[in-house]
Amino acid sequence: MKKTVIITGATDGIGKSLAILLSKEYNLALCGRNKDKMKQLIQELGECHVYTECFDITDDEKRHNFCEHVKKEFDTVDVLINNAGANTKKDKVVDINLEDLRYMFELNCVSAVGMIQEVYPLMAERKCGLIVNILSSCCLFNNPTIGSYSAVKDAMEGISKILTKEAKADNIGVCSVYPGGVDTNFRAVANHSYLKPETVAKMIKQCIEIEEGCVHDIVIRPFIEDNLP
Repeated sequence: MKKTVIITGATDGIGKSLAILLSKEYNLALCGRNKDKMKQLIQELGECHVYTECFDITDDEKRHNFCEHVKKEFDTVDVLINNAGANTKKDKVVDINLEDLRYMFELNCVSAVGMIQEVYPLMAERKCGLIVNILSSCCLFNNPTIGSYSAVKDAMEGISKILTKEAKADNIGVCSVYPGGVDTNFRAVANHSYLKPETVAKMIKQCIEIEEGCVHDIVIRPFIEDNLP
């Protein structure tokens, strides 16, 4: 019986690469905001059993409804990949717009916690499951103008690390992923010296398929980056 994987932020970048890579071996539940991109992705997936919805992940009601629909479609959830997120604005700390900061917390941290709370009881009941949180290598260093993004990713890192310890009692694995620069639409300007999203997706797939224990941390960075922790 195929396992079921939820991927948030599935219509682009790492999320899209994961969906395509996992489509032949897993059932997929995908969400994103762009309906046109989701239609294109579905066409690329072929014969996969897939359930999709398009909505803003920060909307509590829509996020809850999506998870309820996924449970009805597949009965259970084996893997949750919290991939949705964005760096909406770079600024010095003194110039950070507080509304932008609040939204980034909702998008990059609060919504991910909401997804965890939706699927955790299913995993705990079966004493089996994996939660993958896509963080960022910015958690490992500090650079000017990325205060907002670093803060929200640091917050999610704290959640992920604590959950790793709490979830052990229910035999649920938690994996924190720290990608460096990835060449996706996440960035305004393409940089082909950065990692391909497919490269990050392959690393995550290996963690999903481990048969014993759990990989708790993945740090993967392009050689071009010098700001090593």
